[in-house]
Amino acid sequence: MSEAASLTSAIRRDRVLRWAAGVGAAWLVLFVLLLVIAQVHPSTALVDLPYLLPIVVAVGASAVAAVVTTGRTRSAWVLLAVSNALWLAGEIIWVYYTYVAQRGPPAVSSADLFYLLSYVVAIPAILVGIGSTGHLRHIRGLLDAGLLALGLGTIGWQVAISPSLPQAPRLADFVAFAYPLFGVAIVTTLAAVGLAGRHRLPAWGALVGAAFAVAGVTDAVYAYSIATQNVDGNWINMGWQIEAVLFSLAAVAAIRRPEPETRKRDRARDLTAVPLVVAAVAVAGLILADRLDGGPITGGTLAVLLALFAGLLARQLLTIRDRTRLAGQLRTALREQERLAITDGLTGVYNRRFFQEMLRIEAERAERAGTPLSLILIDLDEFKKVNDGYGHPAGDVVLAQIAERIRGAVRASDVVARYGGEEFGCLLPGVNEEVSVEIAEQIRQAIARGAVGVGQGRTVTLTSSLGVATAGTRDARPATEPDGLVHDADTALYRAKATGRNRVVAAGMLSDPVESDPDLPIGLVWLADRIDAQLSPHEHSTAVSRWSLLVAERLGLDMTALRRVAAAGRLHDIGKVTVADSVLRKATPLTPVEWEQLRRHPGESARLLDELGHRPDLAAVVGAHHERFDGTGYPRRLAGEQIPIEARIVTVTDAWAAMLADRPYAPALSVPDARAEIESGRGTQFDPAVADVFLALETEGLIGDLSPREPSGSVW
Repeated sequence: MSEAASLTSAIRRDRVLRWAAGVGAAWLVLFVLLLVIAQVHPSTALVDLPYLLPIVVAVGASAVAAVVTTGRTRSAWVLLAVSNALWLAGEIIWVYYTYVAQRGPPAVSSADLFYLLSYVVAIPAILVGIGSTGHLRHIRGLLDAGLLALGLGTIGWQVAISPSLPQAPRLADFVAFAYPLFGVAIVTTLAAVGLAGRHRLPAWGALVGAAFAVAGVTDAVYAYSIATQNVDGNWINMGWQIEAVLFSLAAVAAIRRPEPETRKRDRARDLTAVPLVVAAVAVAGLILADRLDGGPITGGTLAVLLALFAGLLARQLLTIRDRTRLAGQLRTALREQERLAITDGLTGVYNRRFFQEMLRIEAERAERAGTPLSLILIDLDEFKKVNDGYGHPAGDVVLAQIAERIRGAVRASDVVARYGGEEFGCLLPGVNEEVSVEIAEQIRQAIARGAVGVGQGRTVTLTSSLGVATAGTRDARPATEPDGLVHDADTALYRAKATGRNRVVAAGMLSDPVESDPDLPIGLVWLADRIDAQLSPHEHSTAVSRWSLLVAERLGLDMTALRRVAAAGRLHDIGKVTVADSVLRKATPLTPVEWEQLRRHPGESARLLDELGHRPDLAAVVGAHHERFDGTGYPRRLAGEQIPIEARIVTVTDAWAAMLADRPYAPALSVPDARAEIESGRGTQFDPAVADVFLALETEGLIGDLSPREPSGSVW
């Protein structure tokens, strides 16, 4: 939509604007009638005194607009109000000369000074109010305005003014010529702003532009009439009346719509070459005119030519700078395209191709620097159920949220990528195996922590399996084998999936000691899982095993102790198979007989491990996991260092897992309440050193919540 169409639409939508436009049109019709009457009954007062009325209205409306509007619009209307006030001052002086002094104004009077000053103030008003906000475009608009003004002024001088001037022109002739010159400058400033700007003019700006356009034409006719004495001056006044009415309408539009419109202009073609064409025509016309006169090129012609060429050169330099800026924006856009080429469009993390390239680069860097390089592969457990149950769009939403959780669990320098389907990869430069396992555990907990929205108020809870591999350390493969590193992580991931999911398995260290221990009967592991399933919908022994391993690692225990504590955590409750289900599920306090039955389960666990598993070392640990550090526990009332360190660890982690789950005799505790219980038990129920390490791990976010167990049918 053009500015004219936009202005018409604005007037149609606004009742006040419609009313003001109607009043203005009625006044112009009335003024035409006054001009006709003045021709029949000659009387200058009949035209000259009403002539001031719309100018007074324009000044008042401009002042109100300067008060009501804000920002750049207010600055523009302050200047326009000053410009109109100067115009009115010039008209009052002219009336004074005519009707008070009764001698008519001189050829050049103080009124001319006010008239010309009003034009001088109007030019910055246009640039401030409706000029382009870009610095380069603002300067280029000024140059365009100058080129157009100088070019059109030169053409007008050659075509209309110069031929009509006497051989010795007077000062009045130059003053008369200054009016159309300033009018052209204002109109061309508006044109330059429109050509250089990217936004459509506001309604008031279009009206101001129309007013100055009318003024420019009227001033040109006035200058021509001075030179030729062929035009009735009264009818020229009609142009300035139209200018005053348009200014009044512009002020009303600014008051009704104080903020400038910033809608993009739809332009089918670029018109910024117009100033260049006009300048070129002016140059050619000047040279041709001087040559036709038969004389050399005059100094005035040379000055105008120099000004035009300087303007053209400056404009070209600004154009080059503008194109340089655009080239920079293009480079930025290309970089964005490059970013998109290495980014997974669904999740926002890197894609597999970039991940593999970074793996190669980081492997070479690790080899040169002698630093470790770790890789984590993450696979969402049973993700197919999400796609089948909620649809692939919901699955896409879930993948994006999981990617965010993974990124939040790693360092900013780590590389996170979508490796394929529901599988992600994390590249950890400079991270050894132990730290990478901790980071993998943080990722696992972040994925399992809280439900993931799938849309329409529905949520799902997900778990993940993670495989960890490290290169560049003494016991690991060299960093020069990135493909082997991927193979190791993939193998560890397969082990995590095969041994129950929702766990971290490392390729080079003990992550699932129960499954990797060849001397441990698999039947006892099965029994531990069945007991957990009978007592709670959440995991228990797997969490105790995992947390016990983390505590033992932090305490610096050797590999044998790590295996033992992880296995003991997994199998510590197998003796509950001998306890009646009614006792295990009883919500009221137990009787002495029932307590005696329950207290036998550590010994029964030890017996099963000794007789069926042939593991007396594990039997000693699980048989003591209910002993207390102060010696008041059961079954043997061991105290302090008499209790195996592995049993002291399992005591803490078993208590934590029990407190976080709903039990028949008590609801689950919050994490702060559970921490308070551990802290209150330091030195009595729990080994203080073990309790402190465990609480430190929980503070670091490495312990996490209990994961829900997957349904597996009948317990037995």
